[in-house]
Amino acid sequence: MATQHKQLYEKIHQTLAYQIKSGLYKDNEKLPSIRLLAEQYSVSKNTIITVLEKLVDDGLIHSRSRSGFYITEQHSASTAHLATIDIDDIDELWLMRRQLESFGDVLHVGDGYPSKEWFRDLPLNRLLQSALQEENEKLLRYGNKYGFLPLREKLAKTLGTLKMSLTPDNILLNNGVNDAIDLIIRFFVRSNTPVLVDSPVYYPLLKKLQLANCKIIDIPRQPDGPDCQVLEERLKQHPKAMFFTQSIAHNPTGTHISDDKLQRINSLCAQYNCLLIENDIFSAYTQSKRRLCSGSDFSHHLYVGGFSKIISPSIRVGFIVGNQELINRLADFKAIIHINSSEYSERFIHRILASKSYPMHLRHFTKQLSTVCQTSRDHIQALGGEIFHYSDNSLYFWVRFPGLRFDKKTIRKGMEKKIIFAPGYFFSQNGTQFRDWTRINNHIAAHPQFLQAMRSLLT
Repeated sequence: MATQHKQLYEKIHQTLAYQIKSGLYKDNEKLPSIRLLAEQYSVSKNTIITVLEKLVDDGLIHSRSRSGFYITEQHSASTAHLATIDIDDIDELWLMRRQLESFGDVLHVGDGYPSKEWFRDLPLNRLLQSALQEENEKLLRYGNKYGFLPLREKLAKTLGTLKMSLTPDNILLNNGVNDAIDLIIRFFVRSNTPVLVDSPVYYPLLKKLQLANCKIIDIPRQPDGPDCQVLEERLKQHPKAMFFTQSIAHNPTGTHISDDKLQRINSLCAQYNCLLIENDIFSAYTQSKRRLCSGSDFSHHLYVGGFSKIISPSIRVGFIVGNQELINRLADFKAIIHINSSEYSERFIHRILASKSYPMHLRHFTKQLSTVCQTSRDHIQALGGEIFHYSDNSLYFWVRFPGLRFDKKTIRKGMEKKIIFAPGYFFSQNGTQFRDWTRINNHIAAHPQFLQAMRSLLT
């Protein structure tokens, strides 16, 4: 066999063998014909026949008379592959990977998403088809740089209930809250820019700021919000800083900022010319109408929101609210980075928000959340755990258990019991704080399986 032909043969064999073993082809699925494979890999049919014969010898495929080649049963090789969880480097990226994968009956106790069952009253397929039937020719262009106008109009009215005086020109649509945060960081943050964050902090925000090489300053989070005394001290040291925070259902502690602190924080940020970025991704979880941006003229506020936690994490639509001049500059900056956001997704979100199903979905969702919060609290207390702050409208609790330290050893033990934790040190700037704490997703902690597995781990 000529050297070049042998190299082609080995490369194609290696590729097909990997695809079969990794589960890309399912058991008993028919492979493409010899002619199609030859065209796909730009080789002769004889080369493909040689590859297929070797795959037969490997036990990966088998031939059927006058039918073709089929995948031999791999005894759930793909499932075994998915269930193998790498635990060598247990860090924030490790947790992100775990949240994007599925491991059968493994409990993702630190998961970032609500239960899929809470979305049952939202007819997404019907609403998507309806949204895409409207003026489809407009979808062949990039669209408005600010995003789909009817959705911005809807948001302006909705945010009016939070005492925000807005027009659509105050709103910029983008590809979700994390994209909005990334856009803001890229626009404002330079090396050594002072940036204040809650501590513990939402860890994807922390990683973005670390990539920007800025000066990250912790503001301790208390049960009623950021520590205002520390905030004032830090603002005195770093006037014209930025402050990323959450008024409602803070991630990871689940705390809400009290009315007194809302006023105090706004006063301090105005006094020291601090740009305050309010992440309100959990806005729909509570009936509270008070936010840091309530009543603001947006001279020192930016407000960020999205729909991944209340509609779907797969529909990446978010928004930034600010004064019109800044929003215009951010829209141009967005165009440099992304050209534009997805009008398909924005039309879909608009159709959902305008549907009769959405209020029913919100009622069902918040009712389920309240129920699991109570059950989760009961389970955690039965295990002797301490909840940093109890709320019946937060997706997370910040929890510690007696004698349990969430280090790599504990995480490995948890995975033996089929539990994946989000350890507290992920949510700290230096990776050393909060090792006694963990973020608990309440709909997971409400499962009887969580109670059983934790009892086994604690004993």
